[in-house]
Amino acid sequence: MKNVFTLSVAAASVVTAMLPQLANAHGWADYPKARQVICNEDGGYWGSADGSTIPNEACRAAFLESGTYPFIQTNEFASLVPNHTDMDAVKNTVKDGLICAGGDTKKSGMAVASANWQRTEMKAGETFTFRYRATAPHNPSYWQFYMTKPGYDAAHGRITWDDLELFDTAGNIAVTQENDGKYYHIELTLPADRVGDATLVSRWQREDPAGEGFYNCSDIRFDGEVQPAEWTSKGAYVKPGITAEQGDSVWFRIFSAQGNEIAFEKLAITAANEDVHAWSYDLAELVNAKYPTITKVGIQQASGEIAYNAADLYANQVFVTNGDYSYALDVRDAVVEPAPVMVDGLKPEYSMAGGSAAIAATVRSEGQYIINMSLLDASGTPVSLASEMINNGSASLEVVAAKAGEYTVEVTAMAKGSHEAKVVASQAVTVKAESTGGGEYDFEYPQGVGSYVPGETVVLGRDGNTYQCRPFPEGGWCNIDSAAHYEPGFGSAWKDAWIKQ
Repeated sequence: MKNVFTLSVAAASVVTAMLPQLANAHGWADYPKARQVICNEDGGYWGSADGSTIPNEACRAAFLESGTYPFIQTNEFASLVPNHTDMDAVKNTVKDGLICAGGDTKKSGMAVASANWQRTEMKAGETFTFRYRATAPHNPSYWQFYMTKPGYDAAHGRITWDDLELFDTAGNIAVTQENDGKYYHIELTLPADRVGDATLVSRWQREDPAGEGFYNCSDIRFDGEVQPAEWTSKGAYVKPGITAEQGDSVWFRIFSAQGNEIAFEKLAITAANEDVHAWSYDLAELVNAKYPTITKVGIQQASGEIAYNAADLYANQVFVTNGDYSYALDVRDAVVEPAPVMVDGLKPEYSMAGGSAAIAATVRSEGQYIINMSLLDASGTPVSLASEMINNGSASLEVVAAKAGEYTVEVTAMAKGSHEAKVVASQAVTVKAESTGGGEYDFEYPQGVGSYVPGETVVLGRDGNTYQCRPFPEGGWCNIDSAAHYEPGFGSAWKDAWIKQ
């Protein structure tokens, strides 16, 4: 049975008093590699004032326009768009000509028009694994992938939204741990019938009150068309004995090696298609039409093509273009919606008192659920947990933060008879340091970086002095999490961000 939840969270509004373009460091496109990463790895930007020591001409042009800043902020190409589902709002913040800079004028060099951007060779129509290095993974989030249209000339114009067309999307993707860090892996299929140079623009959008989104430009060159798929069978399409009844739905899914869902199609069962031969044929037609570069259902012919055989249902197999993919076919019962779960009382900001901060919420429902409320630190690690059972009533839960910083409160509910917990609330939370000495400072640096208010926030530096965040717009630099540059009293550019008290 599929469980469906509705959610109501009563929370105070979030005020983001920082430069609209500023965001914390979180990651970059690793394959195909983003512009700023290539420029950073090529080096040479510390060796000359005129950029002559930078080997790549496009990176040199970026340096001459923006200096070293975009070279060292490789994982901060981001903007804040609270209304992030409205593309007009996105385009109003991440403006034409600044898309490859993440909308940030201080990184505008990475958006310069140049024929010399280093390119990754790829095949038109190719299905590949897009890799995104996550220096600070964030979920829930979603992804959009754009390609410059045929005819766009990188040498003569900065990329605008009119130059782009959306070619693929992905939902909330689980992070994968590798030896050198964490990555998001997403299976993408490039547009077919493309030749020459193009730029792939990735948008990783966090679903949070601030609407933090990350924009990377990866320059590519189409080197021919992808070769015909080499199909690998994953076994029988429909196994004998599987039945579906009117009101059910049948789910067809393909998963990547990392467990991410890369193909999904479902078919509602009605009186007209209840017979297994009918719904299996209809579902196979949908799959074969929608995912031809990932999977096909049928029997492999002598020519290598896959063709569905309606006359011999159980001979049909599921074929994939990557042997590491896996396949699942499920019959789901008619959806019965359990009673909704409501979460009240969460706030975006709390203050330490007596060495800790208590974060409380009330959960209520007319159904029966096991409720878990977790406090996750900035890396996503649980640091406090509270659990309660509710049955046509309410429960009060409380988690505790032992130090100041940025957290996420996550509330899950598992319905009676279910084995799967669903997230019913997720709230970004800032815990402010406990005031000492009559409120002489708000935080002990670097606690609270990312939530400092220009012109107001005062921090205690490790030299024992207090520093006030400069007024807007310079005060935006206070929220850059780079101690080497902006630590009060010590960073190479601390005076750009702070006023010593």
